[in-house]
Amino acid sequence: MINIKSKRNIVLFLCLVLGINFSYAQRKEHILMVGNSFTFYYNLPTTIEQFAKAKGLKWKINQSTASGATLKQHWQNKKGLKTTQRLKRKKYTQIIFQEHSTYPITALDTTQKYFKKLIRSVPVNTKKYLYATWAYPKLKNKQKEVITSTSIEKALQTVSPQSEITILPVGRAFDLFQSRYPNQTLFASDKKHPNPIGSYLAACVIFSKISGISSLGLERRVASKPRKGKTLYYFIVEKKMAENCQRIADQIVFNH
Repeated sequence: MINIKSKRNIVLFLCLVLGINFSYAQRKEHILMVGNSFTFYYNLPTTIEQFAKAKGLKWKINQSTASGATLKQHWQNKKGLKTTQRLKRKKYTQIIFQEHSTYPITALDTTQKYFKKLIRSVPVNTKKYLYATWAYPKLKNKQKEVITSTSIEKALQTVSPQSEITILPVGRAFDLFQSRYPNQTLFASDKKHPNPIGSYLAACVIFSKISGISSLGLERRVASKPRKGKTLYYFIVEKKMAENCQRIADQIVFNH
């Protein structure tokens, strides 16, 4: 039998655990996504923010993006970017960096150089992520060899091996999805950028990797409150495809 003292200890322990979880749910996270079109296509930042909201998390996600931007251009504030000013002006709790899709393979030294410059400009306790994007048919290295998503991810793992950087394995999720559902593409007509399903899958992976929470059961479409007779849809994905994306994300992130 459990005595009164043991019961009291169990209750105190449960209260402590629940208190920690509640505290995490209530803590507001300020997240910045630094990247290019692979980051902003089909409202990826907003989709992740809506996922967090659905799970009771207080995430505010901002973005510093420009088409085709490299980390070097973010550091130099080219293409109209103001990334360094953003990093100095506001203390973000988490930052996601996305390099140009070809650079981890064709210009790894440049990626390493400017990634290190960027992370030196933020507090040490800020959580930092590298967004490992996908390979696409036209993506090749200098030897004109076809590049794979795995090779991109492995290259990014060498960018800052001594720092606590978390890789967001979106490319591997794309590969697994395409192998499992070969008749459904994740790409737009240019066979490079993500279509709505590809962007939704990326959001599932990024959300789960950062939060540690499964994306299973998340909404397949979310809209803003109607204003003046107009409704803005943050994202819309068919039910079956949303479920497929969620299962793939779970397998990649949690090895389920």
